Amino acid sequence: MTGTRVNIVVVGAGVTGLTTALLLAKDKANDVSIIAKDHPGDYAAEYASPWAGANYLPVSTTGTREEIWDRNTWPELHRLANEVPEAGIHHQETRIYDRKRDAGSATGAWFAELAAAKPWFKDVLPNFKEIPANELPAGVDSGKSFTSVCINTAVYLPWLLGQCLKHGVVLKRRIILHVLDAAHHHHSGQKADIIVNCTGLGASRLGGVEDKDIIPARGQIVIVRNSPGAMLGISGCDDGEDETMYIMERAAGRANEE
Repeated sequence: MTGTRVNIVVVGAGVTGLTTALLLAKDKANDVSIIAKDHPGDYAAEYASPWAGANYLPVSTTGTREEIWDRNTWPELHRLANEVPEAGIHHQETRIYDRKRDAGSATGAWFAELAAAKPWFKDVLPNFKEIPANELPAGVDSGKSFTSVCINTAVYLPWLLGQCLKHGVVLKRRIILHVLDAAHHHHSGQKADIIVNCTGLGASRLGGVEDKDIIPARGQIVIVRNSPGAMLGISGCDDGEDETMYIMERAAGRANEE
């Protein structure tokens, strides 16, 4: 500790790492460093955040800790979309389509809460409604629409970094082989009291963690010129049982299809 302050090192500078550091730094009792191989502005195969669409899609299951996280996350994203345009977040109508034949597939399982008759988020997200049958595309059995947000990560990551710097966070470019090595990289020169692992996919290889439950999901991104008019998602597609597609329109950017 430096005086009465707690020395914290956050490992990873994606959306999760930057957000974690920012929230910790807002408590003046904390002195926060971020160490990471890749920083906002970098594009690398192992740095997932710049490639994300991204959006808020409440796929967490009712009664889980993930539901609590989703519930707590929405008000802040909603506020940023309303009050902080420079963050690169904007509201967008979202339409979710479900096909009964996807039930039991990998994507169908991931989509289960979105397809539920009474999902937990129906009283959380604005403008929630069931899509009438006569408005559903061919081959779709049911659908829902609600207001969510789309996040342009090319804008959001630098904004998050700026907020971190504003609150006294120090960012350092470092590569570590073991999570405990992070303790020796606090900007004060003293050993960190707390290490927070926000390495995402890197956690599968980082010594002392090596979480083999973390695996990458392959995505193919196509950027198109026309506006889709809404964020769209579907429970599966006919190319394979573990494949799906979504479309969104980034704030201050072009439409993305994956």
